[in-house]
Amino acid sequence: MAKKKIILLISVFLITALALLFFYNNNNAVVEVVIPKGASPKLIASKLKDAKLIYSENFFVALIKISKYSKKLKAGRYEFNSKDSVFKIIKKIKNGENSNIKITIPEGYNIKEIGLLLEEKNICKAADFIKLADTKEMEGFLFPDTYFIVPPANEFDIINMMNGEFDKFFTQDMKNRCSQLNMSVKEIITLASIIEKEAIAKEERPVIAGVFINRLKKNMRLESCATVLYAMGIKKERLSFGDLKFESKYNTYKYKGLPPGPICNPGKESIKAALYPAETNDLFFVSKGNGTHYFSTTFNEHIKNKLASKKKAIK
Repeated sequence: MAKKKIILLISVFLITALALLFFYNNNNAVVEVVIPKGASPKLIASKLKDAKLIYSENFFVALIKISKYSKKLKAGRYEFNSKDSVFKIIKKIKNGENSNIKITIPEGYNIKEIGLLLEEKNICKAADFIKLADTKEMEGFLFPDTYFIVPPANEFDIINMMNGEFDKFFTQDMKNRCSQLNMSVKEIITLASIIEKEAIAKEERPVIAGVFINRLKKNMRLESCATVLYAMGIKKERLSFGDLKFESKYNTYKYKGLPPGPICNPGKESIKAALYPAETNDLFFVSKGNGTHYFSTTFNEHIKNKLASKKKAIK
């Protein structure tokens, strides 16, 4: 008898809870809720409760756990109808039915390229983004990734978001590693940005990093074509002898050491390569034309590799 009463009470509770969840609001308004990246079911429930979309936070969390959706809920800016059932709300969040703008910032894009991409997506004006990012010296510190931007967003929001992701990625251990290498964070990111533009094959990034480190130690010019292209603000397959004389502190054919700052916004692998370069005696590398490079320790070997590269290009 007692067991039947318990079952009856539970049934009444569930029916009442469901009724309240279905009909919590009598109006028919559109309610906006922003769910941040990495939000827990409990935090989402709290936001929905504050927006008067659900009656019970605990019941919402329980449904999420029962449905095994805890890791499937997607961040974003959502618009719900105030009469939406809890099941409809959960489905919408699980399916990512939000009004976000998805944008992928490729690794190796510089501030100008990012600005143009943002304008193409109608997020903000390229000129405004470029001006602010330059003023804040953000080159190299805008983390390449896929972002879900909540409109309306402006250049301040985008820069803070991308720089925030960089700060999350670049851990204290990485900062400690910079100190071990006797280099500042900016110097490491500058080196990583050059690696990003010079390397294509993932496995070659630490080797290219090792070559540049060796050249820096020997007080040799880095002679990176990528730095010249950045200084000139152009894209080009091959530089001319005239290009190599272009006057800029970013021209590593003219000036020794690292350029004044990063030449693009490097990805994870290039940053890791700069922090942990391969141990090598190589001082030179030249493209094979297929995304990989010839590496050499002497200038004579380098000349031979350059000739081999040119022959491949002619074929």
